[in-house]
Amino acid sequence: MTRILVISDTHSKSLKDLPKALLKEIAAADIVVHCGDYNYLSLLHELRDISKKFVGVYGNIDPIEIRREVPEKKTFEVGGRRIGVIHPYWGGASVGIEEAIVKEFTDVDLILFGHTHDAWTGTVDGITLMNPGQAYSAYVEKATAGIVTVGAEGFKVEIVSL
Repeated sequence: MTRILVISDTHSKSLKDLPKALLKEIAAADIVVHCGDYNYLSLLHELRDISKKFVGVYGNIDPIEIRREVPEKKTFEVGGRRIGVIHPYWGGASVGIEEAIVKEFTDVDLILFGHTHDAWTGTVDGITLMNPGQAYSAYVEKATAGIVTVGAEGFKVEIVSL
């Protein structure tokens, strides 16, 4: 069984600025996926340093320094399942964004994405999608993350509060 921690929209300089529960989730994860909008290169480097395995993409507001280090989208495989990762680098409104995201990938079982700050899971055109929400608390929004477990039977997605 592989445990994947999915986070997005951290908008922070350091992991110290994020909920302490996030560090426990990172330690428990086999893979950490960041779906963009780090805002600061220092956070990207921290995540790479402490994760067992790291996968990341840049977001629409990430600076050029981050865009040089991570791609706009990425596909990787775990347990025979193909997983796409994206943050709509083109930005824009969140309405209908899931349909646009699905068109960015071919032959994937699961797409992990950020941008809207709203934790959400669903299916579009037979593909499971997950937005882990935002990894920091702000206003009335709680910090959330996604957990994907991949095993011989398939995969399971869930949203957790941090």
